[in-house]
Amino acid sequence: MFGFGLLEPVEPLTPLGMRLVGVFLGVLYGWVFIEIVWPSLAGLLAMMLVGGMKPVTLLNNSFGHPIVQMMFFIFVFCATINHYGLSRFISLWFITRKFVAGRPWLFSFTFLASIFILGALTSASPAALIGWSILYGVCEVCGYKKGDSYPTMMVFGIVFAAQIGQSMIPFKQVALTVFSAYETMSGMGIDYAKYMLIACLICLLCALFFIVLGKYIFRPDMSKLLNLEADKLDTDGSLNLTGMQKTVLLFLFLLVLLLLAPNFLPADFFLTRFLKAIGNTGIVILLVKVMAAIKVEGKPLLNFKVMVDSGVTWGIVLLLAFVQPLTIAMAAPGSGITDFLMQLLTPFFGESSSITFALFIGFAAVALT
Repeated sequence: MFGFGLLEPVEPLTPLGMRLVGVFLGVLYGWVFIEIVWPSLAGLLAMMLVGGMKPVTLLNNSFGHPIVQMMFFIFVFCATINHYGLSRFISLWFITRKFVAGRPWLFSFTFLASIFILGALTSASPAALIGWSILYGVCEVCGYKKGDSYPTMMVFGIVFAAQIGQSMIPFKQVALTVFSAYETMSGMGIDYAKYMLIACLICLLCALFFIVLGKYIFRPDMSKLLNLEADKLDTDGSLNLTGMQKTVLLFLFLLVLLLLAPNFLPADFFLTRFLKAIGNTGIVILLVKVMAAIKVEGKPLLNFKVMVDSGVTWGIVLLLAFVQPLTIAMAAPGSGITDFLMQLLTPFFGESSSITFALFIGFAAVALT
């Protein structure tokens, strides 16, 4: 973090650009090989010392940034969904529909689709764990044993679905981190509604692709699923919602609706003006505030301290808090980083289509991850 900037700058990088690249490489190494928390904090300190940002400006662009604040309150909101057991309800609801009965491949496709939605509403890890627990119940009812081809395939399929689904909703961890960096560096906003439409189509295509792989390449034994009675999977009554669960589910639909509403409502409509005035972060704070104020049986619907303790992934918050000021500094003309990247990539992509460049960026992101 502190030594790279002492090297002779590579044109058109400036000395500041060299120091910023060093900070980025150091933090990236820490994220990959150590952990998220203290390398992110070390990166923030390095930005103050060698990154050319004063502490007040840095903190305003990191922890004070609306995107970082929104991430925090989204974690609190999603923790409430998990707390009331709605994640298991959502997954079970999909796979107990009558149209999947006796259709093993359609059942598997619907199962993966439900995990996409869980990954979108919560995050990849709880979605995968819930998916596995339901899969084990399916295996027990159908007579599958450990090591059989179908459960082996679906164990991987569930993780695949959970990871991709995490990016389906634009105000969650992965998408929000990438959005904030892109918008900061390009100055262009992203339409949430259009993003969700494209992301949902991609998720469905990914699920379909996995099913095609299973049917024609993996070819597991599906015969035991033909007579599956999906209702037997609800061993703990998860499909019977309580009043509190229905209320939380209503707030979930309300969150999505309010975040997308400004894209559909007339610009001069009073609700549109109100939602734009408070922004996406304000919408999440508003709903969290209302849920914390509502009391059911003498207890708040959302216990803020409990949800913060159980739901906020501080590593992701700190990662985003570092990424925000770093992208601002790297995009500034004084660093020379943008010019350096253009000079580096133009010989390879100068005459290529935008699709080729987009594919390259996708592969580069996968490699870095």
